[in-house]
Amino acid sequence: MLNVKEILKATNGKLINGSLEIEIKDYKIDSREIKNGDFYVPLIGEKVDGHKFISDVVKNGSIGFFTSEDINLNEILKINKYIVIIQVNDTLQALQEIGIYNRKKCKNVEVIGITGSVGKTSTREMVASVLSQEKNIMVTQKNMNGHIGLPIMALQLQDQDIAVLEAGIDFIGEMDILNKILLADVAVITNIGTSHIGKLGSRENIFNEKIKIANNLIGKKTILLNNDDEYLKKYTNSNVNIVRYSINDAENIKYYQDRIEFDTFIYNKKEHITINAIGNHNILNAIIAIKIAEIYNIPSEKIIKGVANYRNFTRRMEIVKLKDITLIDDTYNASPSSTESGLKTVDKLNAKRKLAVLADILELGNYAEELHRNLGKVFENLKYDMLIVYGDNMKYLADVAKKYVNEVYCCNNYKEAEELLKTKIQKDDLIYFKGSNAMYVNKIVEDLKKDFMN
Repeated sequence: MLNVKEILKATNGKLINGSLEIEIKDYKIDSREIKNGDFYVPLIGEKVDGHKFISDVVKNGSIGFFTSEDINLNEILKINKYIVIIQVNDTLQALQEIGIYNRKKCKNVEVIGITGSVGKTSTREMVASVLSQEKNIMVTQKNMNGHIGLPIMALQLQDQDIAVLEAGIDFIGEMDILNKILLADVAVITNIGTSHIGKLGSRENIFNEKIKIANNLIGKKTILLNNDDEYLKKYTNSNVNIVRYSINDAENIKYYQDRIEFDTFIYNKKEHITINAIGNHNILNAIIAIKIAEIYNIPSEKIIKGVANYRNFTRRMEIVKLKDITLIDDTYNASPSSTESGLKTVDKLNAKRKLAVLADILELGNYAEELHRNLGKVFENLKYDMLIVYGDNMKYLADVAKKYVNEVYCCNNYKEAEELLKTKIQKDDLIYFKGSNAMYVNKIVEDLKKDFMN
């Protein structure tokens, strides 16, 4: 927790009003979320300038705020004459600077930094579930993993044993910023896929950006790399300890409607593992968590318990059992690889009929048509009875998938897809939902919950 004096030192800011000794606990960038005692960081975006809401946050009890613009000081002091006001050149840069400052201040907290094209969130939660069996853990909240969210998480570092922090990028150079904040002891790269390829340009660029996380490792200087990934398996670096993991570390994999079981080695002894969630990616997540737990000497029985305690996040391969049907809600977001993985996972489940409702995968740029067509080829080896898609690019997937799926329907939007689906649903159907968050596939799921609730 930083006080105003430390914030001024970190940012080279100027104190316009308030006491140097006041400590700041929580930081917010959304004026609508301000609660009594929160510090407001007004960011300047393409459409909205957060400075416009300074009066509102002061009225709502903000303890203080940054500003890089001129403000009506008299008006603000009439509301709260004790409020902390810090003038800085750039509010986003100031946020990052205080995140870096607090990370260095809390050098006794070890950080595990997790990046990759897909699977970051489920991996961080699996790792946290295991380590929390014996350690005081802090973990990234929601999707606060980029150049804005990560510094806010770093400001929550205090006296924890370990912080499990997610690092997400969507532009070249972002990992350089995140590295300064993370100063990770242990890093994980889940894979090199095509998420944000429209912005990053190519998988090679994505790899080159992600692998930078190895550059600023401290302490244990250990990085876990997916040996099933064509880019990561070739990477070498004599300056860090490389631990490789693979799906081949799991043996005797068995899939059930609500769990996965397999065998793997923990401290060189074969153990039986149960994951109380579905999704093939969770096998790799468990293996990552096991290898990290070994680094921190977590006892085997606690590792096994920690894996078993893990639960999928809402809208991430979430099983929704309704009166006559079962939904697999995987609508939080989408990439080509996560969609393929989800389709394959559901294909392994037993059901009278399997249906999929898919919407466009966004941020693929010039690769959109190619990647959607490639995804359509996945259905050649899957057994789906029906496919309903919508979006400009899903028509390319449908064009390929219709060779392998008996019933394929193309719709214009989620409402049209929903209405069609409702006419096609039969008792005991298993329906998989996936698409980028902005495509509103989750709205179809929510409506079905209302219609088919017990």
